[in-house]
Amino acid sequence: MLYEVQAVLTYNWVDNDMTGWYDYNNSWHYYRVMLDEDLVNQRRTGQAAAAGTFTDVPADAWYAPYVDAAVEAGLMNGTGSGRFSLSASLSLAQVITLAARLHAENSGATVPDAAAGEAWYQGAYDYCVDNGLFTAAEVPAAGLTADATRFQMVDLLDRAVSESDMAPIHTGVTVPDVAEGAPYADVVYRWYQAGITQGDQNGNFNGNSPITCGETAAIFCRLAGLTERV
Repeated sequence: MLYEVQAVLTYNWVDNDMTGWYDYNNSWHYYRVMLDEDLVNQRRTGQAAAAGTFTDVPADAWYAPYVDAAVEAGLMNGTGSGRFSLSASLSLAQVITLAARLHAENSGATVPDAAAGEAWYQGAYDYCVDNGLFTAAEVPAAGLTADATRFQMVDLLDRAVSESDMAPIHTGVTVPDVAEGAPYADVVYRWYQAGITQGDQNGNFNGNSPITCGETAAIFCRLAGLTERV
């Protein structure tokens, strides 16, 4: 079920936080999100400029520093025509491409470009198969342009990092909408425990829902070690 969400936000680069009120399911809620200190300092001093190349990424938006970090590291890029497409849903092909780039960055490898006439993501797909991230049977090449669910996103990206990269920083984690022992539960709980994500305002993971490019930028920065974890 989809809800229309209205929000009144305040970005405070001095206190390193974002506060505001949002209307969820006809009820207004207050929230405060702490922003990564290093990225706030970059934004305050004007050192981070990559997001400025995208017409749909306001310089004072909370996610702009994460877009900066991911783009400057060469791990994410826009969708063309000067846009990052923050609200667009990630496709399976895009998630696979991110997984390939992250694995290659960690292992000193290079993700090959697609050959002439191939789909734009074919090089990343072949890289993942060749390096054992998944098999062609697990992730068939057909249908990769479909939206990825959050479950699929964590499952694929988790394969691109080592166990040492996912050391837990939280204990006693509970994910209200993912029961322990359920499909994908192991990887979801690992991500919560490692501080990669905290879920929504109620702690839910919403695993069958798609994930946007803007949300992915923040999550991907934490996963790649570009920013502090939560």
